[in-house]
Amino acid sequence: MTEQDTALRRANGEVWDAFCERLKRTGHAVLAAAPADPLDRAEGLRYVARLARGFLRDVVADPQPARLPFVQGEFLKIGLDNPDYAYFGAKLVAGKRYVLRGHLGDAARIGFGIYSGALGTPTGLVCDGYLDSENVPLDEEGRFEIRIGPDEDPGKGLRTGPGTNNFNSRITLLHRATDRLPELELVCLDPAARPPPLDPEAFALGLGRVGAVLEGTVAQFLGWTKSFEAHRHEIREIDPALSASAQGDPRTRYFYGYWEIGEDEAFVVDLVPPRCDYWNLQIGNHWLESFDFMQFHTHVNAATAIADDAGRVRVVIARRDPGVPNWLDTAGHARGGLALRWVGAESIPHTTGRVVPLRALDPNGGATR
Repeated sequence: MTEQDTALRRANGEVWDAFCERLKRTGHAVLAAAPADPLDRAEGLRYVARLARGFLRDVVADPQPARLPFVQGEFLKIGLDNPDYAYFGAKLVAGKRYVLRGHLGDAARIGFGIYSGALGTPTGLVCDGYLDSENVPLDEEGRFEIRIGPDEDPGKGLRTGPGTNNFNSRITLLHRATDRLPELELVCLDPAARPPPLDPEAFALGLGRVGAVLEGTVAQFLGWTKSFEAHRHEIREIDPALSASAQGDPRTRYFYGYWEIGEDEAFVVDLVPPRCDYWNLQIGNHWLESFDFMQFHTHVNAATAIADDAGRVRVVIARRDPGVPNWLDTAGHARGGLALRWVGAESIPHTTGRVVPLRALDPNGGATR
């Protein structure tokens, strides 16, 4: 069969049919793993649709421009994405040079990483380099400039490798509803003279990759949910075998849990935060998506949590407001995941969780009966 015959087969829909079949198979895998609750099942299918939309974005976009755009809010809800983080990402071309310019804005912390591989693949998403607030130089006005490319000095810039294909930033906003986002600009220093027309072969390969990554990513995070569910109402550090294929900020220790409560119950989490650069605790749905954190109070952090005189923070997760400090609203959900992050912590405290009746809660935030 000639290359032209192969191209015609693809143009006639073979690649499209394969992608649609993967999408269908992935949706059914989610339904097979879903609780009986209609809300959880509908959210499961929406989760697949959201991921498909996000993964398809790069395949259907025009050729990479010299100035790579950052679109606020266009990030994937996956693996309990952090409500305190404004995520910005862009595709990189291995071997090319870039410069990231920006202004700190109201950010409490910043973190910039470059990655190779992808979620849902045998290699997973691998961090090739990371810079954060500890080593990003700022001028008096809070501006910074970071070089990215194969010849950069690690620790000052971000050195790309032969497989580097992705840039991602984590911008920490401790008061998400009111803090100003930083200004960011990522510029390619080796732009193409003019964008080429669509390459049919590259498009076909890209569509095939999206289908594979979609199916693999959903399977990967279904495994996370299953792992957390096995220790329901406990807060445990993530299994390194799970986090190895979804590498994030190397200075963060990640702890996860799973909760399920009735209308008249609360899941109470007690912790004493150590000295650290940042921490937060959040809840999300069964599929490990964050809730609508701009409309519901679904997380606390070092700036918003209310501690008692001994420094203890008691977080109360309940389906209606029990009138106590640090209440997290489940946004109409009966179950879901929990994430606890410690960044630069001097020590890791023991964190406990238990389910109690709502009537047993002390409105002053004290101990429950």
